[in-house]
Amino acid sequence: MRCRQATRIISDSHERPLTFQEKVGLRLHLVTCPHCRNFKQNCGELSQLMKEFAKISKK
Repeated sequence: MRCRQATRIISDSHERPLTFQEKVGLRLHLVTCPHCRNFKQNCGELSQLMKEFAKISKK
């Protein structure tokens, strides 16, 4: 798996469930790619911040 595909799958994972094949491929890629691990972490943090902002905005 290349980084372009990995980042697309990481982004997609916030919108839909991943297939087994996507999960396995992504995990294998993340073991060897610090850049994509960082991207995944940043996406997770951004997603969490957006959820918290949505809660605050509803008040």
